Amino acid sequence: MNRIMRSIRFVLFLVLPLAFDPLRCAVPRAEAATTETPPWIVITEGKTAQGFPYLYGGVGSDEREMVEEKGKAYNVKLSFAAKGGAFLSDVKLVIADAKMGELVSLITDGPLFFIQLPPGNYTVSATFRNETKEIRALTVGKDKTVRRTLIWDLGEQSPNV
Repeated sequence: MNRIMRSIRFVLFLVLPLAFDPLRCAVPRAEAATTETPPWIVITEGKTAQGFPYLYGGVGSDEREMVEEKGKAYNVKLSFAAKGGAFLSDVKLVIADAKMGELVSLITDGPLFFIQLPPGNYTVSATFRNETKEIRALTVGKDKTVRRTLIWDLGEQSPNV
């Protein structure tokens, strides 16, 4: 009988409170979930050598939504896709201008790339699977957002999304 009472006390005082405390059960509280980025979402943020902020990512719909939300302040928005509509990742991207030369040279980890650039003319070169797409005259104006999608015809190949 003593043993049964100890078991009941154990359940009532040690185990039962855990069920009602989400932090101890590793269940995030609602307010924590809205303020933190989930671990499966990877968004890369940085600055060019000249100090221009950028971000990229967007693998999966949740991550794309977060990139779009964080990217509202950026004035150049590039996306990479296959002709059939699938988004592409691992695109080698180079952005340059006549005055400063190469501003960005990186491989994207997602189909979206946003950057804040001063007004001017830029060239964009994006390479996916050894095929390069170019925008020879990307004009960025004052208080305007520029959106461009670079599309690759991959034929029968399955895209690397």
